[in-house]
Amino acid sequence: MPTLIASSRKSEYSARLKKYFSTMNQAIIIYNQDKNMLPEDWIVPDEDSLETFWNTHFAPYFKNIVYTGTEKSDFTSGKSGIVVKFGDGSSMSMVRGGAAVDILYDVNGDKAPNQWGRDIHKFILEKGNFSAYGWAADIGEGGLYDEDEDGNKFTTDMDDRDNVLRLCKQSGSYCSRLLQLDGWEFKDDYPYKI
Repeated sequence: MPTLIASSRKSEYSARLKKYFSTMNQAIIIYNQDKNMLPEDWIVPDEDSLETFWNTHFAPYFKNIVYTGTEKSDFTSGKSGIVVKFGDGSSMSMVRGGAAVDILYDVNGDKAPNQWGRDIHKFILEKGNFSAYGWAADIGEGGLYDEDEDGNKFTTDMDDRDNVLRLCKQSGSYCSRLLQLDGWEFKDDYPYKI
């Protein structure tokens, strides 16, 4: 029975991640077409204008939004940001992350376990491009993640599945990139229990 429950949860989480990723990218494409904009024309909003940014650029393309508001996030060093809750029980938060917008998508909202790589997945919006998190500046000599516990050096190649799998094991924030490489499916070697 536990195996059946885990399999069902993986399927549900996978479907939600696929839908969320697709909807965000479609919203960007449609917005750019409607406003005759290029991705490089996008401006990163400051913390005080994140809600307006969400309402203008993304909210019209999502169905079943049940809450939008400004809150502090435990997963973003206590920074203020916008939180959006969806009717299916999932939620997302946006915070200003330097030259980009950091986006956390929680496939089951407020329900446990609320942990990176399990139910919380990190994305980034930079210059009108939405992608799974794969911040290369944190990787390599001088970065937060230089090598794994076996002494294998990390690279900044976010298309190298083995490298991204090792990064995901090191930091759950890189797991969204692993899932993207795997077609949003939780493969047998996925390092976190779902």
